[in-house]
Amino acid sequence: MPRMSAGLMLVVLLVGFGMGWGITSLWNHFHAGNSVQKPIITASQDNDTINEDSQIIFEREYVRCGHVVISEYSQRENLMGKTLTELHSVFRHHDGYQLSLKENTLVIRQKVEDWCPDHKNMYRLKEYQGRVAIYQGPDSSNDKLLRVTNLPMASLPEDIQEKIRQGSYEFTSEEALNDALENFDEYL
Repeated sequence: MPRMSAGLMLVVLLVGFGMGWGITSLWNHFHAGNSVQKPIITASQDNDTINEDSQIIFEREYVRCGHVVISEYSQRENLMGKTLTELHSVFRHHDGYQLSLKENTLVIRQKVEDWCPDHKNMYRLKEYQGRVAIYQGPDSSNDKLLRVTNLPMASLPEDIQEKIRQGSYEFTSEEALNDALENFDEYL
């Protein structure tokens, strides 16, 4: 008899577990439509995606002169709808880019191993074989000879000659350079 009661007890337990599982399944099935599913909070892609409201700032840091030129990014439409992760594949770190996206403002920073445009287009007067010459370039040791004028250095006053030799006659535009040369015409 003890064997039978152990076997009967095992059957009763299995039937009880089976009935409990069945009732639970039926309960969940019939009441699933009545419950309100709560929204799952996920990171909003709007904060991580470039859209028409995003501000895009493009910074170029020119290593040789140390200047940083800040401007709008000219190809803004190519960035629309892209995430920061997608932008990292376009603006790669090994190409000199750093990206940051904070409060819907994307900052693209690029390190350029060169002179800034203002320094590249500097003009200066120097002496070349006894004449006033025009050089272009970022500094006096990295410039190139553009042309030699007909103006002899010896015809200029001593203080102007000295300033030319010291590199004091630098100009940021060709127009300013030409104005200075016109003023020297009186010494011809």
